[in-house]
Amino acid sequence: QEVLGNLNRYIIVDIRDSIAYQAGHINGAYNVNKKDILNFLTKKRKASSAEKVVIVCYTGQLASYVTGITRFAGFDNTYVLLYGMAGWNSEFLGPLKKAFGDAKNNFIAVNKVVDKKNEGEHHAEVEEFKNEKIDYSIFPTPGKGSITDIVRKRAEELLSLKRPEFLVKANEFFDNLKKDPNYYYTIAYMKKNQFDFAHVKNAHQFTPRKDISPYYKLKDIPKDKPVTIYCKSGHTAGNVNAMLKMLGYDSHSILLGVSSFMHKIWADQGWQVKDINALTNDYPLTRGKNRTSKNPFIAKTTKEASAAPMPMVKRKKKEVSGGCG
Repeated sequence: QEVLGNLNRYIIVDIRDSIAYQAGHINGAYNVNKKDILNFLTKKRKASSAEKVVIVCYTGQLASYVTGITRFAGFDNTYVLLYGMAGWNSEFLGPLKKAFGDAKNNFIAVNKVVDKKNEGEHHAEVEEFKNEKIDYSIFPTPGKGSITDIVRKRAEELLSLKRPEFLVKANEFFDNLKKDPNYYYTIAYMKKNQFDFAHVKNAHQFTPRKDISPYYKLKDIPKDKPVTIYCKSGHTAGNVNAMLKMLGYDSHSILLGVSSFMHKIWADQGWQVKDINALTNDYPLTRGKNRTSKNPFIAKTTKEASAAPMPMVKRKKKEVSGGCG
């Protein structure tokens, strides 16, 4: 809804393929390949010219990864559209419905007892560690040269990767665990009480915004082993994954996180919606080719989009909270 009310103030970048884009997109959105986004935001449509740059994909997963990389590359106003086009319009809800589910295997430990006393999070201040030294030799080395050159080169490399190289589906993740239960160093990026309730066996609990610090558990992540991160919806894990890959780790996030392999038991606790339809809207769509600088709105809008300057919007049902986003 925020994006709908700020279409003239935000830069909307749609990183889906051109066929999906032409089938329906947000009015005024630019269709940009993810590997070209740094150049696009630097030269073609400067990110600094807008209050926010909103990156859009199918379900928010790819966009979370790309947003994380752009942030690391110096763009401090890039954001991901929650659940992507699946959240924007119910016409594109299919991929989200298909991915939500519950895995049937022996790799999930379920306690079924929720510790209500351990819901809080502690965010450490830098002052707490001002006298602590960090041994940076334990971390990967992402490249050589100046920081600016390393970051730019690394970001371009990561934006050129194909989906399996940074994002795994739940079935792919569990298939690898069947071959070797210790195949991954798995990070459950969530509150401790949620982790204690249910988690992937052998996973390591990381409290959001705290444990990823080099003063905490970042130093525990192996640099010579595949790393997988999951959270509630996959969005935050996508951001964290981008950070780890920028630092040189062989990391991946799980597509849609917990929602893709233990949706029901989390929904029963109120940590996730039970009805997936509650995650979508019926905001207006624009059909057709990409906008250009000469004629920025060449595409045809749907009746809903052209009926009025600010169409009536369908209110989203109240979203549940808990865990990471």
